Amino acid sequence: MKEILKKIYDAVCKVEMVIAVFFLSTSVSVIFIAAVFRTMGSPIRWGFDIALLLFTWSTFLGADIAFRRKGLVSVDMFVNKLPQRVQWLIGIFVYICLFSSMAFMVYVGTRLTIFTRPRVFNAIPQVSHAWATASVPVSMFLMLISCIIQIYEKYFQRFFRKDQAEVNN
Repeated sequence: MKEILKKIYDAVCKVEMVIAVFFLSTSVSVIFIAAVFRTMGSPIRWGFDIALLLFTWSTFLGADIAFRRKGLVSVDMFVNKLPQRVQWLIGIFVYICLFSSMAFMVYVGTRLTIFTRPRVFNAIPQVSHAWATASVPVSMFLMLISCIIQIYEKYFQRFFRKDQAEVNN
């Protein structure tokens, strides 16, 4: 069961990376094309709105990718000088704060997405702002999963391995 979940999670991570890169590339391309057309005297009205929508998604998905790869900035110079037990407790506290913040953002982001559903982009009245706002709860949910995996790997994996070894013997 664990292997199946890992394969599913890995597939989701790959899809997330492809989507984030595609959206960022497309956002930059749309802005460039809109600038060229504006210079030629034929501005593309919807260019900024599409670029904003795609950039929002690429930013928040990219945040999960960076979090999962432990690529976010951390200042641990002071913490590293403390005893191991204190470092462990501070780490648990930080993960509790992160988990709580992400869960809160999923809740608030979902409510905000529902609330912004009637609002539309100026140049694209067929597209609701909820599509951009939904990037927050979706990416925060993915970050919650990454956070749970990191907590498990850092603090609990060794206990489960020990229990598994005893069961197998």
